[in-house]
Amino acid sequence: MLAYGSEAALPIEVALHTHRLTSFQETLNNVALREALDLLPSIRGDARLREALYKLRIARLHNHVVKLQPIQVGDLVL
Repeated sequence: MLAYGSEAALPIEVALHTHRLTSFQETLNNVALREALDLLPSIRGDARLREALYKLRIARLHNHVVKLQPIQVGDLVL
C-alpha cells in the first residue's frame, strides 16, 4: 500500500526491444560458446605461464633485497 491508499501496480510485460534482443540468434550464440570453451585450455596455460613468471620475478626481487648472513656454531641469534 502506497501513500494516500493507492496500491503499487507493475506492468505485466515491458516491451523494450533493444538491438541486442532483436539481433540475438541462439544457434550462433551456441557456436560461439563452444568455440570459447575450446579455447579455455590454451587460456589457462597462458595464465599458468604468467603466474610462474610473476613468481620468478618476485623471488628474484626478494633475493636481491635480502642479504645473506652466514651463521656459525656458537653465534647468538634471535
